[in-house]
Amino acid sequence: MSVWMVRAGHGGIYAQLWRDTGIVAIRWTFGGRNVRGMSYEQLRDAHALAHPTESAASVSSAASQVHHFLADMTEGTRVITYDPATREYLIGRVTGDWYESTDDEVSYVRPVQWYGAASRDALPTDARARLGAGTTIFRISEDVATELARAAGVQGWGGAPQVQRTGGDIQVVETSRVDETPPVGLDDDARAASAEDGIERIKDRVLDLEWDQMEALTAGLLRAMGYYSRITARGPDGGRDVIATPDALGLESPHIVAEVKHRKSAMGTPEIRSFIGGLRPGDRGLYVSTGGFTRDARLEADRSNIPVRLIDLDDFVRLYTDVYDRVDEETRALLPLVARLDPKRSAAVHRDEVSVRACRARAEQPCGAGSYPSGYGEARR
Repeated sequence: MSVWMVRAGHGGIYAQLWRDTGIVAIRWTFGGRNVRGMSYEQLRDAHALAHPTESAASVSSAASQVHHFLADMTEGTRVITYDPATREYLIGRVTGDWYESTDDEVSYVRPVQWYGAASRDALPTDARARLGAGTTIFRISEDVATELARAAGVQGWGGAPQVQRTGGDIQVVETSRVDETPPVGLDDDARAASAEDGIERIKDRVLDLEWDQMEALTAGLLRAMGYYSRITARGPDGGRDVIATPDALGLESPHIVAEVKHRKSAMGTPEIRSFIGGLRPGDRGLYVSTGGFTRDARLEADRSNIPVRLIDLDDFVRLYTDVYDRVDEETRALLPLVARLDPKRSAAVHRDEVSVRACRARAEQPCGAGSYPSGYGEARR
């Protein structure tokens, strides 16, 4: 049985809701038409009538993905989605028929039982790359499904390669990777999905940095934002702060004190409280944690009398791509990005082997990771 990825909206904004309520959903509309039982061709024609300004390629892509969701996914089908906030793939199974949503945000919903979550960081590089197709819905291969099940610690969810018996011989059927490749003519949702995959790939590269490189990258980010920054001497805890001011002498306000924690674990209330306690009146606090923050830690920062901004891995990468045009060469050497080819769509070029294969399959599209406000995407290796 097939395994399907269903993306949880732009930036994975619905992932937590889907986790909590046990669903997956899509949002394409067909002008109020009843789509139950429609073939791909009927869905394509209905979508074209409802959206007359869309290109034929966009209409075809939408119809194909909706047909996957309504017809190809059935009770028992394995399904995954991605939560960029936690960098986890949720894995589960469809538990019933689809139904129309009463929520304006989505159109069609399927109930799902979630079995567990696989950390993106626990997956092999090849598996991560193959989970980045530029569509909202796409089929993933059995070997990737097996890696997800292993990383999630879920027994019996991943599958082995299918076998066919031909006469007296048994043949292993290699699961095709074609379904992992986005179709020609990506719509806006698909481009956004590709963009989000590019962001995740940059996060992967950031996590590969050493702790002192992360400190230097933070100092470089602040310089690109117009501040003069320097890294302080190592403190009693072995860490160092990044100090940033509007002027080179450090006399003007605001005086930004940044603490950088480059680890997988989330920062909690004690760490944030200690950081705030070390700030002086007139300071502005910036706490960078690639492992994120607990809910209580965020509440602690919100209660601070001194302005404090918490920056997690996702925030950091998006800020970095936004200002990359102004990043100096020293900082770019730590995390170089590849400029987009298409200035309207901001398609960033993938340089790794897997992405190049996927790009070549999209003959009419720029070979890229997706749309970024800044025009930068994949980290150059």
